[in-house]
Amino acid sequence: MRRREFITLAAGAAAWPFAASAVTGKVPTVGYLSDEGSGSHPFRSHGPVLDALRGLGYIERKNIFLEYRNTDGQVEKLPSLAAELAALPVDVIFTVGTPAAKAAIGATKTIPIIFSRIGDPVAAGLVASLSRPGGNASGVTVIASDLAGKRLQVLKDMVPALTRVTVLHEPKFLPGQLELKQLTTSAQSLDLQLHLVGVDKLQDFESAASEIVKGSPQALFMGSSGWFEDNYPVLIDIAAKVRIPALYVRREYTEAGGLVAYGIPYREMYRTAAGYIDRILKGSNPRELPVQNPVRTELVINRKTAHALGLAVPVSLLSTADDVID
Repeated sequence: MRRREFITLAAGAAAWPFAASAVTGKVPTVGYLSDEGSGSHPFRSHGPVLDALRGLGYIERKNIFLEYRNTDGQVEKLPSLAAELAALPVDVIFTVGTPAAKAAIGATKTIPIIFSRIGDPVAAGLVASLSRPGGNASGVTVIASDLAGKRLQVLKDMVPALTRVTVLHEPKFLPGQLELKQLTTSAQSLDLQLHLVGVDKLQDFESAASEIVKGSPQALFMGSSGWFEDNYPVLIDIAAKVRIPALYVRREYTEAGGLVAYGIPYREMYRTAAGYIDRILKGSNPRELPVQNPVRTELVINRKTAHALGLAVPVSLLSTADDVID
């Protein structure tokens, strides 16, 4: 082996000391940092991630340990929770949500980080580029090309005479801000007027229905937000109160009674992220793992909810839906 090659390999090994668990036989520990609540609900990443890891041969407390840190809605705790995981230390940190990824990167520059359920990681300052992350973090995003515009098109297909849409959003949520920019551009091309209703605390939900009605909308767009997912029954209830068609960003909303969802399959996203965890534990360097974008989207329609609204779902939508809930 040439001296230069040996120096390069040695430097790589020094930069990623925790990958050694794959060689020494030590049972690896994965830090699990999430901006989700710790309660049980259909949007939580915990179950899908464990399923994906089991599919790769990892059984919790047998050949892999997980150290969980959830915020229970208190996102400001993320930096201290990330510091706890870095101090243990763990072999890799898996994060859910943009704030969690930021906190993990702020806590360590040596422990590999695999992020999931985030918007644009370049705009958020998490990586240098999608193809060459450049640091100790990589992972999977929820951003697909013109996804917000395609969602508006689904609403227009659902309500052919549509001209006014109210958008319920979380103002301080970075991926939601990017989504609003896409929505504004797409609304112009679709000749739609948007009425924005911001919600960033529980008390705001109490007045959300009346704020929505003020905009005289013909349809609702329920925006992206991890916090919204923690409070998903409230969003379903708001749509039921105002009695107009509502589109959501994840299929779990339609399974809970929402009308229509168009977005990426989150289980597939977590499966991809789990694959990256596996590769890290086997010695890969995160700077060599390109950030993955969603490979497909899915359209899910709840026909029972449509009937309750007196809405006839166009055959064109039903024929292209990935799933129809009756």
